[in-house]
Amino acid sequence: MITIKQTELKAMLFKAAKLGADEAINALVSYNLKDAAMRIGITPKTLSKRIFEQKIHSVDGRVAGAEIRRYLQEKNGLDN
Repeated sequence: MITIKQTELKAMLFKAAKLGADEAINALVSYNLKDAAMRIGITPKTLSKRIFEQKIHSVDGRVAGAEIRRYLQEKNGLDN
């Protein structure tokens, strides 16, 4: 059995909730092409190519945080 102090448990739960909230918020944010390219680690020109190839989806010249995460996970061979 593992024993954790109540204060440590509260701190762990708070941190987990904050990380989850941050991830949810980041998924909803949309980025212009320059900022999206920077987050992905490619140039804006390469991002435009990926959008043209339909490997990355954009709406009105913006890329959602969830789409960036999806693309990076797919690129890195991750399922989640």
